[in-house]
Amino acid sequence: MEEKKDEAAAPAPVRVPPRYAELVQQWGPPVGVEEARTRWGQLVAAAEGGAVVLVTLDTTEARGYPTWAALAPLDKVADPGRCPVWPLTSARPKLAEVIADATRFPAGAPQVLTRHRRPVAAVVAAVTLVDLPPDGERIDVDAFLREGGTITLEFDPGQDGATDPEGEVLQEPIPAGYIARAKQPDGSEVGQGEGDSVAEAMLRLWRPPAHLYSAEPPFPDGWSPQPDTDPWAPDSR
Repeated sequence: MEEKKDEAAAPAPVRVPPRYAELVQQWGPPVGVEEARTRWGQLVAAAEGGAVVLVTLDTTEARGYPTWAALAPLDKVADPGRCPVWPLTSARPKLAEVIADATRFPAGAPQVLTRHRRPVAAVVAAVTLVDLPPDGERIDVDAFLREGGTITLEFDPGQDGATDPEGEVLQEPIPAGYIARAKQPDGSEVGQGEGDSVAEAMLRLWRPPAHLYSAEPPFPDGWSPQPDTDPWAPDSR
């Protein structure tokens, strides 16, 4: 008689919140805390090399999406010098606590990991990595300031949504957030970043690529808008 396989032992599939779909597509599915502990040295080395490793507190939770964090390179942290620090050997057995400290809303902060007191990687809330600009277009804040540029920070209180008496949405709400603007010494703006916190806005501070701006007319020849004319007037040609 053929033995039946224990289907209950199969791991539950990881549900991917829509906001993290981009990260999973780029870096692969998340690992659970226990797997991250087992592969700790390997995953930290990957983060040192520039990879992002997504980690969830509980990949089998049924009541809702689990907490998502990421083991990430230091360049994914806006201000690592001001972040809490964990030696790698201390962070491994307390990884759930490290993730909780990194993802706790609204007071969570990146947790920097060190080896022999040298920062090597960080645990961050995965949401802070969503919609990051390409690395080649991010503004190096330290270098930009040293070259004479300035960075200003603003708080946008957002705007409440509106509905009609029947409950139909007339205007979607605009969430509050922070805006960082980078300006050259002459006052011209060269880039900006937005986020739910100052750190996220700074992390998203980017210089739009040159191809977004062009001196060419917006319509190719033959499609340029023409002045208003009487469509019934005789053709003068």
